[in-house]
Amino acid sequence: MGRRIASAVATASLVGALGVAGAAPALAAAPAPLSFTIDYTRNTSIPQSPSLGGGFAGNGPVLDAWGRVIGRTFDTCAVDGIEGPTKMDADCGAYIIFNDGDELNLSTQAVIDANPMDYPYRFKAVVEGGTGVYNGARGEATVTAERPGVYKVDVKFS
Repeated sequence: MGRRIASAVATASLVGALGVAGAAPALAAAPAPLSFTIDYTRNTSIPQSPSLGGGFAGNGPVLDAWGRVIGRTFDTCAVDGIEGPTKMDADCGAYIIFNDGDELNLSTQAVIDANPMDYPYRFKAVVEGGTGVYNGARGEATVTAERPGVYKVDVKFS
């Protein structure tokens, strides 16, 4: 009789443990890589001439590879260093809101160049989640400044 009870308890414990392990939620797959262009030249940036210790903000359309508007972006930057007459260090956060309502948040510490002769140049940004399909997303973006105010963004999620 004692063996039956011990066997029943062991079986129940194993079934319970498997049930709990089976009930754990599966991790969501990372979103597919994403590419888009941000064009701040189509809207305003305030102020037009940022200075050390100051900041600036911008907004503009987000475009797909065919130039169609797929969303909007809003960014804020703080100037925390001057690299030369046309270059400044900026700590920036950009919020991309796609037409379907999903939002992707990016952050970077980058050198921004206002000299058109120095384009294109690249810098990295960090994916800091978002909403919808980007909720909890992590990864890295390579940002290519194509000309002043126009940035191609290639995002890889991890």
